[in-house]
Amino acid sequence: MSVAPGTREVHVRLRFPGGMVLDYRTERTIAERLARHLRPHCIEVTIDGMAIDHLPPLPCAELWTD
Repeated sequence: MSVAPGTREVHVRLRFPGGMVLDYRTERTIAERLARHLRPHCIEVTIDGMAIDHLPPLPCAELWTD
């Protein structure tokens, strides 16, 4: 794993009921907002400080900005 150079991106993992797991990279503030909205729906959200360069960006990340 490596931190994306010059960004504040993190690795965010979404684990849905039933076992589907999706991994993305996005800015920490977006990941935290996403987590607050998804956790009440029984979607486990894990955020770590390491953005993995080959991960796709979080789809529709602009929905979680101010």
